[in-house]
Amino acid sequence: MIKYLAAVVGLLITLTPLQGYERWDKRWDPSPRRDGLSAFEGLEDDRRGSDPEHYPHIFTEGDAWKFTMFTAARDGADRQRNEVRGMRDSAGKALEIRKDETWRLSWKMYIPDTLDATSNFTHIWQVKTSDTGTPVMQLTLPIKNGVPSIEARYWTLADNQVHPFADTPLEPIQNRWVTTTVEWKSSDAGYMRWTLQDGYRTLVDQRVDNIDLNWSEEQYNRPKWGIYRSIKSTGLQDTYLLIKDLRAWTQGPVNPPVQLPAPAPGGYEAERVGNVFEGAAEPVYCRICSGGRKVLLIGGNTYDYTVVKGVLSETTGTRQMTIHAVVDGAQTFRVSVNGENSFDVPMTGVKDQVSTVTVPVNLIAGVNQIRFFNLAARSPELDRIVIS
Repeated sequence: MIKYLAAVVGLLITLTPLQGYERWDKRWDPSPRRDGLSAFEGLEDDRRGSDPEHYPHIFTEGDAWKFTMFTAARDGADRQRNEVRGMRDSAGKALEIRKDETWRLSWKMYIPDTLDATSNFTHIWQVKTSDTGTPVMQLTLPIKNGVPSIEARYWTLADNQVHPFADTPLEPIQNRWVTTTVEWKSSDAGYMRWTLQDGYRTLVDQRVDNIDLNWSEEQYNRPKWGIYRSIKSTGLQDTYLLIKDLRAWTQGPVNPPVQLPAPAPGGYEAERVGNVFEGAAEPVYCRICSGGRKVLLIGGNTYDYTVVKGVLSETTGTRQMTIHAVVDGAQTFRVSVNGENSFDVPMTGVKDQVSTVTVPVNLIAGVNQIRFFNLAARSPELDRIVIS
């Protein structure tokens, strides 16, 4: 009994830092049965459609969320990805991890022996911002000095370098439920702490200080869970990952909600509800844009595109469409109206202002939809369109 109590006290001390005695406020406590996949902001479930036979690959199973991955799946030519991103509270509002906020995430995970460490990357948790391809931090499954391992790491943006700071052998924690906790401050001089526990036994409790974990002026840090791995490693197997008992807390000051300006009148916002955001394309904050939002990550392949729906016209004929977008130098949209042949719309501009271009479009009387894409390169970031 004494040993049991000592173990419990040790666990509480491990999970609850004593410095400052500040209270941790619970912000997120989703249930697979109650909330399902609505607990997350979005899904990246075989977004290329490479493995329809096994769809869906992300779903609830009992009291857990399950991520499956089959060797045939592809998210591009050299990798696989089935992940969830972000957190939504019980009211459906996204929880945004912003500058100088301190967060703690805890969950239980079941890593089967078919989800093994690899010579190339295999990530099972990340934090990213919408406007940066490089991850802020990760839990990953590398082979280190010949030993399959689980590792915590963070990245530096300026040189795009990864910095591992803690690891432990993977095999002893496979085929069993273990608890992991990641705590960090999203600050220019923040910290990251990773704890891994097998029952009452602490396997890892490591912290790194004075690191930059705040990369974006407008966007917020967002956690992602799932399987994201390279296909370049040998011996990949069909596999899965289970997570449950997801919890999130904040400590200390929390930034107030972002107040967005009203959209400019007389147009169609790229981010409005009902539009299509396919692949990586998604609405994000934009302080210079109408309504305070834009849609980024359009183009570069056949998968990442957006469709502005509900564009009205009283008559059939040629109208003028003015595109408002954030442009980085010289970029090009391809535009298709109602599924007809597409055409190029080149734009030029700088990233700190909204640029415009006006082109003729053929609309039908009634409701139209306009697709923005680019098969070869990233397009501008779409703010809104105006029809005249």
